[in-house]
Amino acid sequence: MSDSRFGVAFPTGMEGLMYPVPFSDTDNLVELAVEAESLGFDSIGGNDHIITQDYVKAEWDTDPRYYDVFNTFSYVAAKTSEIELNTAVTVLPLRDPVWVAKQAITLDQFSDGRVVLGTGVGAYREEFDAVHPDVSLSRGRIMDESVEALAQLFTPGAASYDGEFVAYEDVDLHPKPVQEPFPLYVGGNHPNAMKRAVRHGQGWLPAGLTPDEVEARLEDLDELCAEYDRDPDEIDVAPQLIAAVDRDGDRARESFRESQVFEHLKSLSGSTLKDQSLDDLVEQNLIGSPDELIESLQRYHDLGVDHFPAIIFAANDVEELHEQLSVFADTVMPSFE
Repeated sequence: MSDSRFGVAFPTGMEGLMYPVPFSDTDNLVELAVEAESLGFDSIGGNDHIITQDYVKAEWDTDPRYYDVFNTFSYVAAKTSEIELNTAVTVLPLRDPVWVAKQAITLDQFSDGRVVLGTGVGAYREEFDAVHPDVSLSRGRIMDESVEALAQLFTPGAASYDGEFVAYEDVDLHPKPVQEPFPLYVGGNHPNAMKRAVRHGQGWLPAGLTPDEVEARLEDLDELCAEYDRDPDEIDVAPQLIAAVDRDGDRARESFRESQVFEHLKSLSGSTLKDQSLDDLVEQNLIGSPDELIESLQRYHDLGVDHFPAIIFAANDVEELHEQLSVFADTVMPSFE
C-alpha cells in the first residue's frame, strides 16, 4: 500500500455539534494537538463557527464554546513542531479575504510553513444571517469572489480585485507565505466547490463521499481541469470522513450510532449532506474494525486518493477521543506507511 496522510478533526468549534458540551477546554485542545503529533498524524483540522446554531440551542442547556481557528492555531503552533495546521474549513462569506490572507500568511510564517488553508461557504445559513442581518445575498456568489480574491493575495506582487461583493486595490501583503504555492483548499460537495478548487486552489475537501462517489467526481474533476487548463494531479482530492474504530466492528458501529457525531450528521441532512442517506452513514464512513477500515481506505487509494484530513472521530468524551486516536494510529495507519 502507498503512503497516505491522515488528519484529526480539531474541535475549535465542535461543541454541541460533533461533540458534547462541555468538551473543548483549552487545555484539552493543546493536549489533543500534541498527542496527534506524537501518534504520527499529519495534521489537525480546526473548523469555524461564530454563533450557536438553533438546533444546538434546543439540545443543550450550556452554551458551546467556539474558538477562532487562527488564534487557536497560533498557540498550538508554539506547542508542536511538525503537525500541519488545517483550517477545515474557514467560512469565507463571514470573513474579509484580505484579513484572512494576512492571518494565514502570519500563521504560515510562525509555524515554518505548516498551514493548509481550507475554505468553505459554511453549513449553516443562520450564522450568516446573524452576522449580516440586513444582507440577503447568495453565499455561493460571495464565495466565488472570495476564493478568487484570496488566491491572488498569496502570489508575488501587488493585487487588485473589483467584484460585486469583494474589492481591494493595490494590496501587496508582506511577508508572503513560506509555502509556494500556498495550499488553498476548497471544501464542499457541490459541483461549484470543485470548480472553485480547480480554478483557484490546490485541493478539494469534500465531505463523506464514498469511493464510488469519489470515482464519479474524479471524472468531473478531469473535465474541469481540461476546461481551466489545470493538471488534475495538481488538485489534491482530500475527503473528510467520520471514523469509529474498535477491534470489535459491531461495537464500533453501535458506538457510532450513539455518538454526538451521528446526531450532528442528521442536522446536515438538509445542507452539506442533503444528498446522503442517514441509513447509509455507517457504510459511507470509516466505521468498524481495523481490518474493515483498512479495506475501506484501500478503495480510496485504488482511485489515487491518499489524503484524509480532519477525520472526525466519534466520541462522547475526551478520554474516548484519545482512545480512538490511539487505536487508529496503532492498527490502521501502519498499513499505509
